[in-house]
Amino acid sequence: MDNENKEKLPAKEHDSTFKLLFENPKDIYLLLSKIINYSWANEIRESSIEIKKTNYITKEFSQVEADVVAKARLKDRDVYFYILIENQSTVAKDMPERLLRYMISIWAEEIRNGVEKLPAIIPIVVYNGLDRRWEVSTDIIGAFDIFKNDIFKYKVVDIAQIDIKNYLQEEDVLTPIIFYLEQVRNDSNELVRRLQEIEQSLKKLSFNNIERFLLWSQHVIRPRLGNEQKKEYDKLVMKVRQEGVELMGEFVSNVARLLDETKTKEFLAGVQQGIQQGIQQGIQQERIETAKRMIQLGISYEVISKATNLSIEEIEKIAREQIN
Repeated sequence: MDNENKEKLPAKEHDSTFKLLFENPKDIYLLLSKIINYSWANEIRESSIEIKKTNYITKEFSQVEADVVAKARLKDRDVYFYILIENQSTVAKDMPERLLRYMISIWAEEIRNGVEKLPAIIPIVVYNGLDRRWEVSTDIIGAFDIFKNDIFKYKVVDIAQIDIKNYLQEEDVLTPIIFYLEQVRNDSNELVRRLQEIEQSLKKLSFNNIERFLLWSQHVIRPRLGNEQKKEYDKLVMKVRQEGVELMGEFVSNVARLLDETKTKEFLAGVQQGIQQGIQQGIQQERIETAKRMIQLGISYEVISKATNLSIEEIEKIAREQIN
């Protein structure tokens, strides 16, 4: 198989795509109110959601950086709170401690700014790993004895386990689309099928969300293509960026074709490789059979080696097997 088609997904770039996904307040609101379905989420004043900086300086002047930090308010209360979203493609055993560091850093900055009452911080891990389930405890602090089940708990949004299809009709929200495709990113056939299925949803996206979708596609779909298909893919992306959402249907159909072409190329390369291996195995077997006959005739190993291109060691091994 071509090495060009064995590219692994660039984990850091892939995770950064998810970071961009939740830089849109609509996506954050959908995550809280419908996907996780917090009991208080409907009380959020959606227009109040704002993305905050994600890097904080600790007392020791070291930098702590979270993936996404958002600030929001409830509808009928003069109360604000933070939403802390950490994106993970692998299971991280240190996640409780990591989230606690982020939370402490946010609270420390609030204190430096003179806040009288610390805001709540809602920690969430969005996990897009497909090979392992999330198995790390969601208790951020497990040492609080009888209180440990009630404080500092975060929710895990395990993409592979979500029935996300019900949310694909949401107006101009990218999260359901990306989650739906992420669930099958390791299965090219199903990825193609789902791309075609959500074509109408893609056509309804705003220019900003189209750009974010193309960024995700760059890190998930493009690495699966052969070199020639990548060149055509890049032209398609440029065309969509120039002409807008009207070309998303053409983009989807062509990406599906490019994925199929790459898969066909891989299959044919595998067949050709199998044929060559079969030919080589046949030649080798013929040499062995010739050596066996020559050994039975008492011909010297040196002559047999020259006649068959087998080494003396190989001929000695064949002779021993004949005796046994």
